[in-house]
Amino acid sequence: MGKFKQVMMFILDLVFLEKRMQFLQKISCLAFGLLLVSNQTYAIDLQPGDLVAPPPDLTLVQFSYLSSSYGNKYIDGIKQVGNPKIEVSQFLVRLGRSFKIADYPAFFYAQTPVGYTHPEGALSSYKGDAGIGDTSMLLAIWPYANRDTRTYWAVGGYLTVPTGSYDNNRAFNISGNRYQTALQTAYQIPLLDSLAWSAAIDALWSGDNNDYLSGHYKRGQSVLYTAQTALSYTINPTYSVAATYFYTTGGETTINAVNQQDTINLQRFQLTAMGHYSFGRISIQYGRDLQTDNGFIEDSRWILRYRKLF
Repeated sequence: MGKFKQVMMFILDLVFLEKRMQFLQKISCLAFGLLLVSNQTYAIDLQPGDLVAPPPDLTLVQFSYLSSSYGNKYIDGIKQVGNPKIEVSQFLVRLGRSFKIADYPAFFYAQTPVGYTHPEGALSSYKGDAGIGDTSMLLAIWPYANRDTRTYWAVGGYLTVPTGSYDNNRAFNISGNRYQTALQTAYQIPLLDSLAWSAAIDALWSGDNNDYLSGHYKRGQSVLYTAQTALSYTINPTYSVAATYFYTTGGETTINAVNQQDTINLQRFQLTAMGHYSFGRISIQYGRDLQTDNGFIEDSRWILRYRKLF
């Protein structure tokens, strides 16, 4: 009887372990991609003009409004049943300052969003969130900046601090409730008098969210890598346009050390139109996901920005 009891207990342990893993995978699938709709989560998007080294002692003020809509959910590249929809809106304020580090151009900014995320359709039974988002900071330096040839090479370090709204009883939050750091390097050269090409790669490291969902689970994420390339065309001294392509991979998550096998393979694009005026620069952008293996696909993203250096 003693051996029979041990065998039965072993079988029950396996059953409960399997059910526990299935449960963790289900809640991960439920909330997977929700952090993707938070501020600056899966890529460090460079804007046209960001790679041009600024003169020292200039102050930046930038206001941005972002409206994004997410739709179908994918797991391992397969579209899932249902009609989910997530609406995200953010107003972002960025303050920055240019200076020099050992005679090299440098720049620092801090940015904080205010907004909401609202689940609809098949997700309408889940709570959304509204409030302040996580604060992001950048320190960039240009080891090479040749204004005569319009050739620039920049390196940047990013830090995101969980200052935003978060509640583990909500599946959808403005904040990711974790620290994130990133390193990025980027290069820009002119191809023609009015045409410039740029490319950048970055790696994003995420800390653990130790209060994930109502079960207080520990959610981790592996390094996320993004490559982006862009073409910018100057129509005249006032107007210019640009097109950017992004590819992101990595970012596999764990919940209580259980691997979720949800590696991100994401392709997307963004189009930009800019007007350079005496009172500042105004840009309007449109983008969307082209393909995603895991998570909710972004059907559209509109961004309106106002930027002023003085």
